[in-house]
Amino acid sequence: MELKGKKTIGRFIAMLYRMSTVYLGQELPALKIGSGQYIFLAELFNEEGQSQDELTKRVYVNKANTARALKKLEEAGYVRRVSDKNNKRIKRVFLKSSAFEIEEEFWHIIIQWSEILTKDISLERQDQLIKDLKKMADNAADYLKRY
Repeated sequence: MELKGKKTIGRFIAMLYRMSTVYLGQELPALKIGSGQYIFLAELFNEEGQSQDELTKRVYVNKANTARALKKLEEAGYVRRVSDKNNKRIKRVFLKSSAFEIEEEFWHIIIQWSEILTKDISLERQDQLIKDLKKMADNAADYLKRY
């Protein structure tokens, strides 16, 4: 099969990822956050108190990446890690007041990028795209569990 010029989903996802990294790299440093940390902060704004392992699974990265990102967020003063009451080996992650102080600006940056990406795409189509992308992420995660 000839692959030259094929327009695959993966190709466009990779391009969007690279462009997202550029955008976030321009916007997030004002908040002392890098593009590698924002997804963890977003998860914690949605549900704090998650363990490092839970965060690792939710954002589909390895444990080392999670530990590095959380260390940077700790150094920036946005999170604290606390040993679980019932199992001291488990570290739970909580937001500090400084994180809540930047929450509105943080979401403004993230939502602005989504608005840039979805310009001229109907809300119904956006909802379907989110469902489709979530399914693709689940499919990829299921496949990669084999390794």
